Amino acid sequence: MLTSTAIAPARPTLLEGNALSQEVQSISFRFSDLLSNRRTFLAAAWTLRRRGIICLREAATPELIASINRDVGELLEEIESGNHGRLASLAYLNLPDHRVLKGYNQFRDADRAVINYRVKRPDGRSGSDAGMIDIFHPERLSESLNSSIRECLQESMIQRLLLASSFNRLRVKCRNLYINRGVQDTRSYHCDGRSLKFKSFVYLSDVQSLADGPYCFVPKSQRRRRLWWRNASYNKRHGLGPFEFSQLQGAEAIALYAKAGDMVLSSQRGAHCGHPQHPQARRAVLVNMFQR
Repeated sequence: MLTSTAIAPARPTLLEGNALSQEVQSISFRFSDLLSNRRTFLAAAWTLRRRGIICLREAATPELIASINRDVGELLEEIESGNHGRLASLAYLNLPDHRVLKGYNQFRDADRAVINYRVKRPDGRSGSDAGMIDIFHPERLSESLNSSIRECLQESMIQRLLLASSFNRLRVKCRNLYINRGVQDTRSYHCDGRSLKFKSFVYLSDVQSLADGPYCFVPKSQRRRRLWWRNASYNKRHGLGPFEFSQLQGAEAIALYAKAGDMVLSSQRGAHCGHPQHPQARRAVLVNMFQR
């Protein structure tokens, strides 16, 4: 049987130019309009249900984004200083040369923040996101971050929107802060399982080109059961994981360019990935996962 490293995935066509602009415009809404206009709120919920992804412009104010970025900058300086005494009392430190926790479930269910450096996989498989600092439960690091992160993520409104879209009450399962610095070994198109799950992404920095490593998504893929079964069947025959979208020939994907303060909300059943970055690129995103 072939291994996953021996198979080149059939990727979708990544839209560009006017085609991309029109597609993104059709799923974009001003966040303030959701608050003030019931018709816009319902249109956003319906679009999310049908397309699997929406972009909410200006979900967080520039002042709030600046406050979070100041705190994150100070945190990074402390992490990289090598003096980890204070941080070790607040968080589990999973550093490249010293791992104290292992596995997503341990990170998600930890009783305090987890500062996790993603490193290359021991078995050499691709998709490690090596170079990313993935902070689980960042709101637990300080009172300042707790206040600003919760305000930024707009959880009450997003839960109402998800209820209107999915007809299910979803709760916050985990908050994360992704800090990408020249991440190139990204996972190819995949889904996060077949259970009902959504993520919101609030951009803390502008993402304006492929070099920045935007979030990419295949619209409507969360509803295409035949596409899912075709990929699952192929994956089983070729030794790939069940949730990889390895066969997306003929499909079209969008890269979500956005400014700091914009929010992307997507169904994690859909085919998605993070685009590889330029080695000098930097990107920071706040992430919220919602499940039943």
